[in-house]
Amino acid sequence: MVDTAVKAARDARKAEGQQVRAARIRDAARDILGEVGITGLTMRAVAARAGYTAGSVYSYFVSKEALLAALAVDEIDQLGRALRQQPDGSLANRADACVPVLRRVVPLLTAARRGDVPEDTERALTGRIIVILRLLDQSIPGGGPRDEDTSARALDTIGLWSALVGIALLSGSGRFASLNVNETDVTQALIARFT
Repeated sequence: MVDTAVKAARDARKAEGQQVRAARIRDAARDILGEVGITGLTMRAVAARAGYTAGSVYSYFVSKEALLAALAVDEIDQLGRALRQQPDGSLANRADACVPVLRRVVPLLTAARRGDVPEDTERALTGRIIVILRLLDQSIPGGGPRDEDTSARALDTIGLWSALVGIALLSGSGRFASLNVNETDVTQALIARFT
């Protein structure tokens, strides 16, 4: 009979190994995305880059969409940590930090539509976005009737987030250049509406 402490230690090592393998797969996917983009990313290419079989990769991520959503969770998680560590949690600084990350995340979220992603990944993604929304909300100056109506405040914060996503999308696609504006000016104009 196996001692319970020995079994617990073995299970912990196994779980740690699984986390390391999943991280290696995500790192390989990031490398490939940087080289060929989302359309060029295949699970076979990720498997080869990570040093695993395609079947092994599918045991961690059931689809390309699930893998892309996991990458989005990683990016948004890093953004949340960065926002929390900012010495100046002003809205302008937090918005400026969001846009470059959103430029990377928006294509991932577009490719990994809701319904194509495992529920646990979807919950993790939603949870990370809520953290960012709370951090942005904390940065919006208060006062006035807006603070008395929590639903209006929530809608304002979600509107701000949506506008930042739009800025990232237009900037990342090169549309701002054709409009003869830049991301910084548009972000500053947005922030001015909240301050």
